[in-house]
Amino acid sequence: MIGSGCAGMLCLIPMAWISFRFLNLTEGLTGGLIENLDDALGIITGKLGDIGLFVEIIAGAFIGLGLIFLFPIHWCIFYRPENIGLIIAVTVPWILCCVITSGIFAHSPRGGIHSSLAIGIGYATILSIAYLVLSLVTPLGSAILDGVLIGLTDLPYLVAVLTAILEGCLVGAVFGGFIGSLKYKPGGIKGSKAKSKGKEEVTEISDVNRAIESSVMMGKTTCTNCGAKLTSDDMFCTNCGAKR
Repeated sequence: MIGSGCAGMLCLIPMAWISFRFLNLTEGLTGGLIENLDDALGIITGKLGDIGLFVEIIAGAFIGLGLIFLFPIHWCIFYRPENIGLIIAVTVPWILCCVITSGIFAHSPRGGIHSSLAIGIGYATILSIAYLVLSLVTPLGSAILDGVLIGLTDLPYLVAVLTAILEGCLVGAVFGGFIGSLKYKPGGIKGSKAKSKGKEEVTEISDVNRAIESSVMMGKTTCTNCGAKLTSDDMFCTNCGAKR
């Protein structure tokens, strides 16, 4: 679970870039106040030469990541119900991330759900610790952060972030569980081994029966207790007295 959670956390970064670059995430969340931020970022990083594209992708990914952490899905539904594209832009990174992670690591519906929840738990832990450290170092900084988030989402920082992460990973968990169910194999290896062992036992019993029948047809058989040779007329072993 820890391994899949860490991999999923890394996978969410490029998924957030897709939402930022192609689904107009910034424009939708700001109600059109900020437009073409991705294009402006491309122009700025274009002056950096060969590494400009790399910087643009990294910067866009973390901007997108920050936005989906700060704005919960329910906020998009309550305050932008007419903007279906915004709801898609906020949920798609979680869905893609959980689907990919579950497709790699999960082998059952439970595994897909656990992998998805591990992603949310990991990010919630990191952002909560960062906020607590900021509060201890500079209480004014955390107060400013709360004020900004209350102005944007009507929620303080921790509530907004934890709600956004919880809602996102729960939506992703639905799809992660579905992917895990596609890979689920009831019985697994143990069932296959038991079935194979059963077949071997049936085969051995059949071989013994055939050997006994063959011996009886030839008028000879052996005692099952001591192995002494008997004739077809002997009802008891002449050597040990066991019933044939």
